[in-house]
Amino acid sequence: MRWVRIMLIAAFTFFATLVSADDLNNGFVKLSEGKPEEAIKLWTPLAESGDKVAQASLGLLYQTGQGAPQDQLRAVQLFKRSARQGYPFAFTALANSYYEGLGVEKSSEKALHWFLLSAEFDPNAAFMVQAIAKEIPKAIFDETVSQAIACQASQYSACGL
Repeated sequence: MRWVRIMLIAAFTFFATLVSADDLNNGFVKLSEGKPEEAIKLWTPLAESGDKVAQASLGLLYQTGQGAPQDQLRAVQLFKRSARQGYPFAFTALANSYYEGLGVEKSSEKALHWFLLSAEFDPNAAFMVQAIAKEIPKAIFDETVSQAIACQASQYSACGL
């Protein structure tokens, strides 16, 4: 009886994972078809259950007002939830939010922090690191680099979110 229970749990977990992946992928398909409101319907339950890709993707739709009214605060909340899980796209999205002051107070230092974390994955982020480095004092740059390293070393739990 215990063996049957374990097999049922494993089968359910496998099926739930496939459904989640299908909904995530279907959301990208809907977005490419120009149907962002349908992507939002697919991604919202995933984001609420903790899917980092759905969180960051949904955040971008709220930030840009695609498929729903523009909501900068909700977008930043979603980016932060995703960033806590180490998702590089969320790092870039947060960096842009801080750099432009979208849903948060504009801050070159905070933008730099998140651009540093995403620079390895995003050439545009690496460019922004260089651009911001020219705008701020060297001591602040060095301190921000130290904070970004500590954030990464903590598995993104000590990032000031």
